[in-house]
Amino acid sequence: MTTMELVGLNTKWYRYQYNLTQEQFAGKTKFKMAYISTIENGQANLTCKNIDCIAKSFNIKPILLFEEETANAAKNLPKRVDMHKKLK
Repeated sequence: MTTMELVGLNTKWYRYQYNLTQEQFAGKTKFKMAYISTIENGQANLTCKNIDCIAKSFNIKPILLFEEETANAAKNLPKRVDMHKKLK
């Protein structure tokens, strides 16, 4: 898994944990919705500033966006956030 894929999948994982659509997350980060999709698909070469912005929006440490365990779990998420049962 590439670093871009790792960060993208972790971004998706945390977005689902907060029960946010891509549109809602875009509003929270001030990123365009298409950029959110690019990030989550592992195609965005993010700057440190953007990684910090993503982490801050979830109130997590940036290092958590590089965790393989949650990235692998994100591969099994449904296509839409409203189909996901949030972890407790």
